[in-house]
Amino acid sequence: MENIIMDLYNDILNYDFVLFGFGSEINSQDIQSLGATINDLSKKIEHKNYFIVSSGKDNILCDLEINKKRITYPYLAESNENESKQWDLYNKWLSATMGKKLLLVELGEGFNNPNIIRWPFERITMINNSAKMYRSHSTFYQIPKELNERAVTIEKNGFTTLKELVKCC
Repeated sequence: MENIIMDLYNDILNYDFVLFGFGSEINSQDIQSLGATINDLSKKIEHKNYFIVSSGKDNILCDLEINKKRITYPYLAESNENESKQWDLYNKWLSATMGKKLLLVELGEGFNNPNIIRWPFERITMINNSAKMYRSHSTFYQIPKELNERAVTIEKNGFTTLKELVKCC
């Protein structure tokens, strides 16, 4: 498994764009554990062209050191004007990735809200021939067979994968 984490880290370094999807296994962490891990991640990717999509219903990441202009909470976009602007910014960023080397890193997204991260990440990977996807989840780590060539599964809690990624960087 450590080889997969090292491969993920090398791909983050080598891809032009990196899209992180934080699902329920990330969003359910206590703020101290999550905060320390995300702050460490932000230092390691500060020079990358990245974006984070969270299926969380609160914006706890906005209290951390990570660049707030690189995070969106789609659930909050309808009721929060600032979050609506972030959602628009994310969509513009995403459109700029078409045909480019895009790495999608889905961490801990199950089937509670698959229309926010899970299914869009699969579609993006299918459409963009230069894209590669990693999916980490303790139970729902599987990928569609159409993505076998350009996707990697990690049968592990998404937060555990994130912590290992930060540690190996």
